[in-house]
Amino acid sequence: MRGAVIGTGLVAAIVVGGWLGVETLARDRVAAWIATDPALEAASVTALRDPRQIGVALTDLRFSDPAIGIGLPWMRAWLSPLAPLTAQLDLPDQAQVTQGGQVMQLGLSAPVASLSLAPLNRMAPDRLDLQAQDVTLDGQPLADALSVQARMVPLGANAPRPARAAYALDLALEGLDVAGLARLGLDPGPLPGPVGAQGPVRIWLDGTPSVTGDQVPQIVGWQTEGLALQAGQIGLRIIGRLSRDAQGRAEGQVALYSADADAMIGMAVGLGLIPPQGQLLLRAGLSQLSRADLDDTLPGPAFPDPAEGELRLPIVMRDGQLILGGVPIGPAPAI
Repeated sequence: MRGAVIGTGLVAAIVVGGWLGVETLARDRVAAWIATDPALEAASVTALRDPRQIGVALTDLRFSDPAIGIGLPWMRAWLSPLAPLTAQLDLPDQAQVTQGGQVMQLGLSAPVASLSLAPLNRMAPDRLDLQAQDVTLDGQPLADALSVQARMVPLGANAPRPARAAYALDLALEGLDVAGLARLGLDPGPLPGPVGAQGPVRIWLDGTPSVTGDQVPQIVGWQTEGLALQAGQIGLRIIGRLSRDAQGRAEGQVALYSADADAMIGMAVGLGLIPPQGQLLLRAGLSQLSRADLDDTLPGPAFPDPAEGELRLPIVMRDGQLILGGVPIGPAPAI
């Protein structure tokens, strides 16, 4: 999430500069913002000086974090006078990623990034669009395509109590290579590759994102009406909602739908939805567990009946426990 704040901060500075009609102010705001953040550095920040585009160009932009570092040879952030609240980010087709001291080359084909801000809501990101195709890592395929579209939405009457902002996301990921994912420090667990995902997800945050503040909001809950996952030849659909309880553990319920029962169990473990020790219980009594009732007192989306040939596995998380078929099998995961 910290990486998203970088682009948001640049856009906010451009938007403010655009309102005042002073591109130099936008350049100075971006330079000052980078100078005050020890995780960021840039070799230069210059005004575009193009009447069709109000914005700045940066060279050798670097973001350093204990987990991962990102370096861009250049980047341009600009807005059109006809749409002063929507900024475009022009990105290079090559970047550097540093993980665990190892420097890797990240390749992007046709990257697209745009961001709109809500000036009446503390300059919070209102809409976000990120797209890229043919992503590579050190010349080897990493993902065929990636698309993330997000828009700010009302909290809703049943939002988690700590929630202060909500976003509706449309996700699409094709052909993700799990070996490349592991090289980036993201453990794919036992999931086979390639991995794909598509569907809507709503997330709730404990604060409204804003470049005017120092705090990065944390996710306190998520919900999906149907997120389709593909791992190798394994297909799985997730429906449900989880939120964070007072102890930081997940509470709520999800249902997993799949025609391959054994593969569904493996994916559930890989996704962290059930602990590894729960596999024995599942494999011993999956037929009975799949007939367990869902708790209709919990907030969340509707759970359809499984299709012909499908199994539906309900997973309930309550009071810090993960429950299958009414039997606690271990602690609920953190969220």
